Amino acid sequence: MKDKIRIAYLLTPIEFGGAEKVSLNFLKNVDRNAFNMCPIVLVRPWQNANTFIQELETEGFALSKVPVAIQCRTKGKDYFRVIRCLKILYFILKKGSFDLVHTHGYFADIIGIPVARILGIPHISTCHGFISTTNKLIIYNTLDRIMLRFSNRILAVSDSIKHHLTKIGINQYRITVIQNAVEGNSDKELFLKKRREKREKLNIPEEEFLVGYIGRLSKEKGLKYLIDAASTLNELGIPIKVLIIGKGAQENELKALVKNKGIEYNFIFAGFQSDIKNWIPALDVFVLPSLTEGTPMALLEVMSFGITVIASCVGDVPKIIVNGENGILVEPRDPKGLAQAIKELFRDHSLRKRMGENAATLITEKYNVHNWCRKIEKHYMTLCEQKQR
Repeated sequence: MKDKIRIAYLLTPIEFGGAEKVSLNFLKNVDRNAFNMCPIVLVRPWQNANTFIQELETEGFALSKVPVAIQCRTKGKDYFRVIRCLKILYFILKKGSFDLVHTHGYFADIIGIPVARILGIPHISTCHGFISTTNKLIIYNTLDRIMLRFSNRILAVSDSIKHHLTKIGINQYRITVIQNAVEGNSDKELFLKKRREKREKLNIPEEEFLVGYIGRLSKEKGLKYLIDAASTLNELGIPIKVLIIGKGAQENELKALVKNKGIEYNFIFAGFQSDIKNWIPALDVFVLPSLTEGTPMALLEVMSFGITVIASCVGDVPKIIVNGENGILVEPRDPKGLAQAIKELFRDHSLRKRMGENAATLITEKYNVHNWCRKIEKHYMTLCEQKQR
């Protein structure tokens, strides 16, 4: 009998975003005395080194890699890529004698669920949400929804995602909501040190008011409304700087919008940063103007540092933020509401301080990594016990 339960942990880490941070947090904090976690990473061979993979290797994980295609799409279509991935994954799972397969994301579901079913291995999927901004994504998300019907257990990161899954016909009793979690940050001296370092790097004095966003630069994140709000505040003579951290398809469009509004001086596009925890302390306020969300990791991370947040009331965000207590909620697509909230926090330091402290307390009590890991591990144990009966 094996001492540890072997888990095949399958995902596609394209960028070091929310889903990747969720997985990294779990893999770093899972009980490795009870579970032998075996990450299987779907990679794009033509891309440069991946931050997520580097982090896993640093943590001592032995990775299996599955190329999602033989070449970049610009060099031609790979018509057999799904079949090739299915075949490679089949041999990895068969050879590995796994007790459970855990998938994250649409492509991992599409190839992971059928292979697990063929091999008779229990399967669990974490559903982070569905983004359908292109025809390709619409097709993949449709296939994902079909495959999820055959998963033994689905972990939804928000109630809104569970509602969506039940609405498309998936049995609600196979879906459990486990919201994301983050590690706490209570080292005040380190916080102040990082704040000084990053502000010096950005040439932003301590007294200057810095608003920040961290995440993917894409339409569903609603960043054009933050730009509109900053333009309004600039016209009112309220001096703010906006730090945008991240990369994405909308980057050039957003930079052009900032330029057209004549507020280039107010914006800093810092690009992708792997050491996000070192950047967060530089902020006075964090803004998440999203049009759709599950349980956003960036929001939880920032709150854990005691930074006051302003966020759109979408997804499970209203279940995290109590308006006026540990942050401010605004309606999506509402630049006036964003401008008003930023102005209020700009003028009231004591309000910012109180909300930030309440936010940090909430993360410690409700969204801590230890309790979150134990919840997922419990599902692992249950599914493996059911297989043995």
